[in-house]
Amino acid sequence: MEGCRWPLLALAMALIALASAGVTAEPLACMQRFKLRDFVIGAWWGPDPSEHGYRMYKDAGFNVLMTYRNRANATYGADYQLPDFELKLARKVGLWVMLDTYMRNDTPWGGVELNPPPEPGAHHPARAAELAWLQERYGRHPRLVGYLLGDNCGLHGYMVDNAKTLLATAPGLFPWVSTNPDVGAQAQAPMPLLSSQNYPFLYQVNESEPTKRLAFCNRLELDRRCANEYDMALWPFINCCDAVSPSQLRFQMLASIAYGAQGIWYFHYHCNVWDPQQEQPGPLYDAAKACNGYVADVVGPRVVGHRCTGVFHTPGPDTADNALTPGPGRLIEQMSDALLAGILAPEKRLKAGRDDPEYVLVVDKRTVRPDEEEPPARAVHITFGPAVQTVTILNAEAVSKAPSRRQLRDRRTLRLRLAAGDGVLLKVN
Repeated sequence: MEGCRWPLLALAMALIALASAGVTAEPLACMQRFKLRDFVIGAWWGPDPSEHGYRMYKDAGFNVLMTYRNRANATYGADYQLPDFELKLARKVGLWVMLDTYMRNDTPWGGVELNPPPEPGAHHPARAAELAWLQERYGRHPRLVGYLLGDNCGLHGYMVDNAKTLLATAPGLFPWVSTNPDVGAQAQAPMPLLSSQNYPFLYQVNESEPTKRLAFCNRLELDRRCANEYDMALWPFINCCDAVSPSQLRFQMLASIAYGAQGIWYFHYHCNVWDPQQEQPGPLYDAAKACNGYVADVVGPRVVGHRCTGVFHTPGPDTADNALTPGPGRLIEQMSDALLAGILAPEKRLKAGRDDPEYVLVVDKRTVRPDEEEPPARAVHITFGPAVQTVTILNAEAVSKAPSRRQLRDRRTLRLRLAAGDGVLLKVN
């Protein structure tokens, strides 16, 4: 996180308060019943089960591994329906497990009889009888945080039934679905995790970088509004499939948080972040580790329990739908080109009728293709409106220093240095 670690270059007629390390954020109301209350940095899929692989993921800053489909659909012999080893490793290493309930159609979990049988296809998500079998064996495991009940499909009745069963019998476990088109029905289930597969950096790989950034932020804006309207938590997927550049990775992760994400899921690796054949880091491992580290240590613990009330963009070809525009008298009056700034307010404050923010997450929107050279870090500026009296820069160094609070004055302009795709969290008062 080069941009987040750079010291402050200048405050043009503005002064800052450095951060203290204390963090007391509580999860959103819809998330408080779950056993895992931290900001999620998840891996879909995790590594094949080995202590070395699990420790490398832990070292890279992941805290949740989604497993088990990649193992269960392979040829593993008689024990392929026994995720005991994965759970044992996770407990040893200190990771959480999200159990993928998809199983081959000809071998339902536990050999239970399914009526009606699964629709045609190679595999199916757990039906009620299968979930009951899994819960009986693994539901109380200390490292299990939830189940993937559906992936990239409609909201089937058995998924809703499974979510209601978990709410009644195991309310601390996540009832998770990926990319469900009926968000309102999902929220009522209740399944409060809004996870969209946001992949323009995969499916639009040959488009220009501004086109990909625009599509990415437009999806986030739609999900932000849905999450706020339906009282859900945003858990977007970011793409690390095939080739991804460090700036593309950083931008996807930090822009998602600027739009209110309460967790991030990395999708697939294809040897990019982790090489499953060689059981060693891929070319993006170091960038993922640095970005994850900043989010895990600094950003995540603070933005948990916050909702995004809007995102400022400097006008340009990648300015997203419904973007806020800097201008006189606004929270942000001016900022450098190719920046976005997510406005984050505590949910409790919003419910009390106040919309004044606590944090602003500033993100450099510059990205390059993986076959291009990463651009150098650059100096950027943000000019705040009169509503902002103090700013606390929450970069990796500032959080360990003694606080020093002073008032912003005159031109009220904050200057930072950011790498391409990078960002920094600011506390505002």
